[in-house]
Amino acid sequence: MKKQLSAIGILMFSASLMGQTSTKIFVSDIDNFWIAYDSVQTTRDSTKQLEFIKTLYLNKASSGLKYFMLVRQHSAKRHLNNILKNPRFWVSLRPHTVQIKSYTKDIENVMQRFAKLYLAFKQPDVYFTIGCLNSGGTTGADKILIGSEIAASDSTVDASELGHWLQGVFKTNQNVVYLVAHEVGHTQQKPADGGSNGNLLGYCILEGSCDFIAELLLQKPITTPYMIYGKANERSLWQAFEKEMKEKEVKNWLYNGSDAPNGNADLGYFMGYSICKSFYENATNKEQALKTIIGLDYKKDSILKFLEESKYPDKWK
Repeated sequence: MKKQLSAIGILMFSASLMGQTSTKIFVSDIDNFWIAYDSVQTTRDSTKQLEFIKTLYLNKASSGLKYFMLVRQHSAKRHLNNILKNPRFWVSLRPHTVQIKSYTKDIENVMQRFAKLYLAFKQPDVYFTIGCLNSGGTTGADKILIGSEIAASDSTVDASELGHWLQGVFKTNQNVVYLVAHEVGHTQQKPADGGSNGNLLGYCILEGSCDFIAELLLQKPITTPYMIYGKANERSLWQAFEKEMKEKEVKNWLYNGSDAPNGNADLGYFMGYSICKSFYENATNKEQALKTIIGLDYKKDSILKFLEESKYPDKWK
């Protein structure tokens, strides 16, 4: 294992802004995964291989990985299947996980900028883990969980053994700093209403607001495929979205990967981003505008009022 991934596996940075707690970035799970991976390569006995993954990786999980294992259904068997089915991928991925530490200062800057823009900012911990190729990132109440095997991959990784969706993701991936900047927005939000009041508009604003926040934090445009396509086709997208936005079904707009109806996935992120950006740009008090975006309660009436106040629909009248 290269020296860049230390046995300690935790980077702690001080951030003194307004009493903000230190940014804690944990990489011990990456260290442990590669130790387990190397041990798996020493035998063809599947029982021993599973035991290596359990004892050297999963049983040593950080608190972040433990939560990730639960919400994304990790298991030693799933990890082993992924390792054995995709040998070229894992070999090509390894250097990319080593590079993660080079992004730690940028991640710290993201957190510090958020604390400046949003006085109620609550510092989350960041956990870089290796998952089961089923999630690039998610959040808990006080933590960001990154599936580094997806988040750290790019067009140079050998994805020939993987499905078309992951191949497409890797070709267009932003770096891990963007993903952290997006996910940190989720850690500050109220949960979306997933019950009877949940609708497409609310879920798109929930996701798109985090892209808008990420753009503020990174101080440069987001260049994901849905952003590029969305900006080039904004009027027609809004016209289609307006017809569906009060419905509960999200599959035409969110989380649809290669199943997107027009071949362009996750355009709901762009719609939510555009609405939030319009709200922010039309607001006189930017600090209060950001506070409003983050503090949305995602009830139907609240979301419709937010849309109206954003003045985004007026753009197309």
